[in-house]
Amino acid sequence: TICNWAEKVILDTFVQVDVEVTDYRTFVSGIEAKDLVSDNAMPLEDVRKMVKDILSGKILIGHALENDMTALQITHPWHDIRDSANYPPFMKEGETSPVVLRPRKLKELVREKL
Repeated sequence: TICNWAEKVILDTFVQVDVEVTDYRTFVSGIEAKDLVSDNAMPLEDVRKMVKDILSGKILIGHALENDMTALQITHPWHDIRDSANYPPFMKEGETSPVVLRPRKLKELVREKL
């Protein structure tokens, strides 16, 4: 799902995949096998093009965006990305050193900040 600054949904779709999904992580994602073959699912190439068009010239805001970008096999200019997973005030100290910062789970951030 992609929303704009005013929280209006710009794109909300499932993506058809060419490989077998071995774990939908339904308890986290809410996605089931039927979702990827429904009328709401679009081919990856179509979604990739739509996302690239929507994001062109825009600042991308989210959490752990690298995972989404990798899944879609797209890039976005680093200077136009605001990722709460990599924002130092939201990160936690490393287990072996307080100098090393590690991303926190979105669930933790929401619980603490919202």
